[in-house]
Amino acid sequence: MGKISANAVSAAMIISIVSYCNLVSQNSYVGAALFSFGLIVICAYSMSLFTGMAGYITKTNVVPFLTATGINCVTAFVFGVLGSLNPACKERAAAVCAGKIDKGILWMFVSAVFCGVLIYLGVDFYKKRGSFIGILFAVPIFVVCGFDHTVADLFYYGAAGNYRLEDILLLIAAILGNTLGSNIVRMLIYAGKNKEEQKV
Repeated sequence: MGKISANAVSAAMIISIVSYCNLVSQNSYVGAALFSFGLIVICAYSMSLFTGMAGYITKTNVVPFLTATGINCVTAFVFGVLGSLNPACKERAAAVCAGKIDKGILWMFVSAVFCGVLIYLGVDFYKKRGSFIGILFAVPIFVVCGFDHTVADLFYYGAAGNYRLEDILLLIAAILGNTLGSNIVRMLIYAGKNKEEQKV
């Protein structure tokens, strides 16, 4: 359990740093591109990130998955609170979080599904091909599109410093959406293979 906790804290810390970078970056495209560094590091060092694990849930790893998810969320939120010490970060985070409420819970869920699809593809490409090229494209796509990544969102909410009941509901929608998106694309890829390929 100690190993899982350490890997989950480190993963959330990395996502918090790149989320901070994305918030304060003067160029949104630069921020989106640099965000991919977070997932590259997490995959390279086998850290435990909710969105990277969501597409690989089995009966044997449910407890580690839930443990990592909880630690990810709490850690990212705490780092967000620390990020709010920079007024520019806090102001930008507040605007981002207000926009999420304006778009509504249904869009939060849908955008989280799309994010889950992209993260799974980036991570799975690395697992199967040993290449980070999938991450280098998948991550900037979801950031530029504004799709919701649960752990990054927890950092934004922590940095915003303005908490409402609606935010909790939105975060639940994001968690469900990220998980569903990852598993939908995984099952579709599996279903598209012949029987010999499915055994690999």
